Amino acid sequence: MRIFVATTFCKHLHTFSMIQRLQQLVDRFAEGRNTRFAQMLHTNEARIRSYLTGAVMPKYDFLSAVSQELGVSIDWLISGEGEMLRKDNAALERRLKAAESAEPSGLPVYESDFTCNFEEVENDQNCRPGYFMDTPLNRSADFWCSVQGKSMSPDIEPGDKIALRRCTWDNFEPGHIYAVVMDDLRTVKKLRRVPSDPTVLEFVATNPDYGIERYPVSRILHLYRVVGKLHSF
Repeated sequence: MRIFVATTFCKHLHTFSMIQRLQQLVDRFAEGRNTRFAQMLHTNEARIRSYLTGAVMPKYDFLSAVSQELGVSIDWLISGEGEMLRKDNAALERRLKAAESAEPSGLPVYESDFTCNFEEVENDQNCRPGYFMDTPLNRSADFWCSVQGKSMSPDIEPGDKIALRRCTWDNFEPGHIYAVVMDDLRTVKKLRRVPSDPTVLEFVATNPDYGIERYPVSRILHLYRVVGKLHSF
């Protein structure tokens, strides 16, 4: 029994140490962002998160990808022995430093989502973009953001990226789709004026399963015109 307990303890300690080393790599190569780290390894953020939480043990194919893409020693990643970086990764280090100093191309894409439902969510916009994207739509947009919910379907589907342009009330055009940030609500809807009450706007969903809501103009903190989208398959 004592041998079993000791073996189990060592196994968990070994796994925890590997998680710590993997987190070091995320911090070093991706500024602590799981999504960026996943892109570097041509995988998805959910997989990286499952490794960092200890829910799943990394397979050899993942360890091999880390070694090949980042120049990391597999021995160091598994056991902590030796140096973190392989001796043959000098060229990779130079490429990483050059990439860090280069100006990003395209418009920023923020990973925070606007919600397409009338449910209240915190307005916790990300301070830094997840990545940059260069498309012809950039000519009329300021940045990109993800969107969730089905109330604007089929115009905008869950997971789509929408191109947003900052607006003021001087260039507001009723009847178009806008991304709106209010005091306690973030939503994407078609906006219409209410002739009988200029202090209120109608928020209209294109999905017939959703209704029309009215909100005071005074609650609106930021207004963005949706000038394009990229569909997520």
